[in-house]
Amino acid sequence: MVTAAMIAQHFEATIKDHPKMKLREIQRRCASEMHVNVTIDCCYRAKKIVKEKMAGNHKEEFDLLWDYAHELRSKMPGSTIKITVQRVTADSLPHFKRFYVYFDALKRGWKAECRPLIGLDVECTDSWAWFLSLLSTDLGLEDGYGYTIISDQQKGLDIAISDILLRVEHRNCARHVFANWSGRKLGKSFECDFWQIAKCTT
Repeated sequence: MVTAAMIAQHFEATIKDHPKMKLREIQRRCASEMHVNVTIDCCYRAKKIVKEKMAGNHKEEFDLLWDYAHELRSKMPGSTIKITVQRVTADSLPHFKRFYVYFDALKRGWKAECRPLIGLDVECTDSWAWFLSLLSTDLGLEDGYGYTIISDQQKGLDIAISDILLRVEHRNCARHVFANWSGRKLGKSFECDFWQIAKCTT
């Protein structure tokens, strides 16, 4: 007799890769791969076993974050490593929120050889401000004078940039600008004109 634990073991990797896999699909695969007919309830219990195991793995990995950060600091002096957690309530366990790493070798290399240009792609205003503040400190950007930031057109990003880097040049990524315009169906000739203009130096 095939048990839910046996199904979980057989399909563990598959369910981990496809956590939204339908129970009917697991049932179908049991028939084709394991040559057994099982109930939907059995598939549900098998999927639950895998998900609970995954949650346990996440907790173990979360607990290792501080060890990882400590190891990076000890092996790569001068690097910046920041971990941010959040709590649903004052008494609840901490949940992972953000992880910032800037290796010292990259800092020195960027300052010595790279153009004063930074490309940004972050998710929310809170993340922008947090990330920009750390980046500004790491690279010594001060008020941003002499540097240029390129980003997409997400609302609120310009506010975060102007709050932290008062004198930085802020430009929109041409690809994002064109993607926003292309929905208007302006034609192929417009696309050619746009990229010629974008590549002009004057």
